[in-house]
Amino acid sequence: MTETPTPSPSGRIVHEVVWSDAFSWWILFKAAGQAFAPTVLILATLGALATWAGLSLADSLGLPAVTPGTAVAAADCGSCASDASAALPSPSRVILPTLTSLTDSLPRPVTELVRLQTTPWNPLATMPQFLGSLARIGWFVLVWSIFATAIVRHVALRLVDEELPGLRAALGFGSRKWLAAFNAAAFVLLGIAALALPGAGLGLLMRFDWGLAVAGTVWPLVLIGAVVLAILAIGLAAGWPLMVSAIGVERGDSFQAISTAFSYLYQRPLHFAFYSTISLVVAVFAFLAAGLFADATMTLALWATSFGMGHDRTGEVIAAVVRGAADDRWGVQALQFWTDGLRTLLTAFGWGYFWVTTPAIYLLLRQDVDATELDEIVIDEPGAG
Repeated sequence: MTETPTPSPSGRIVHEVVWSDAFSWWILFKAAGQAFAPTVLILATLGALATWAGLSLADSLGLPAVTPGTAVAAADCGSCASDASAALPSPSRVILPTLTSLTDSLPRPVTELVRLQTTPWNPLATMPQFLGSLARIGWFVLVWSIFATAIVRHVALRLVDEELPGLRAALGFGSRKWLAAFNAAAFVLLGIAALALPGAGLGLLMRFDWGLAVAGTVWPLVLIGAVVLAILAIGLAAGWPLMVSAIGVERGDSFQAISTAFSYLYQRPLHFAFYSTISLVVAVFAFLAAGLFADATMTLALWATSFGMGHDRTGEVIAAVVRGAADDRWGVQALQFWTDGLRTLLTAFGWGYFWVTTPAIYLLLRQDVDATELDEIVIDEPGAG
């Protein structure tokens, strides 16, 4: 957009204002539009189905897990005889009492991701619950190391107006680079486990009252050490999408992805929060559009067939579909299956939206920290077939 030349306070004349440079975060809107792209929808759907299949298998095998809701319920039971009846001493419970409700109000994929990442670290979890939750996280990271890397690469090329790869090419990229994305999370997790070992040793002493007294004395040192754990844990939770984006944009390895993600996240935390907030605001409208389309599709399908079924039969069929498993007729179950399919597509859209915005946030943070232009992306991979 060109403006009429206007004298500036320094006496120079401004001939042109390039709004894309003045408001570089506008790239987030361009990225959000890619959530509706067929390639992204298919990749996100495959990832959502694979995630659901793995987590369902874990449930069917009886792998235990702990959720924040379960822990809080146990903690709030003041009359329980269990040692786990004491609430977690979270400083934010008093200072930020709405933090939990804020997390619950986020889009479902974001909420599920936050809960999945936080559940293994609940100190009230038993060892089987910890391992069960950790297994679920491992499966989640494995699945999205493939499909998210493919989505990120597709969107990154679109953001710089390069030729887009087809579905097969995008999936091929994810299949080649999934190990780097997976190892980026695994290496940070191993670092957290290694640094937690001294705390575990102190915990052995805390089994006794005299050891608890010792722990109370040295607790400030424990808290200082836990600051490092918090930096790594938050960096892993918030930074792994940036690691995946680094691999998709730069075609780098795990260590490069870890380095850049932690650097960008902790050097520009307010920028990261700002870009994430914009993405969440845009997500509201994107989800409204996707939800409206899904609802309209189902409603109009029933509307069209209602002319043949008649009013009474239409009401009976709709009621049967709503009741779900209560009706054993094959036709009703088939209608329920396709209705669930639309819900799956809507959930997949949410995952797709999450992963199309992460490379845009990565590019913006890279520009803020390294002063790298937004349209710079590694195109050719040495030795790639």
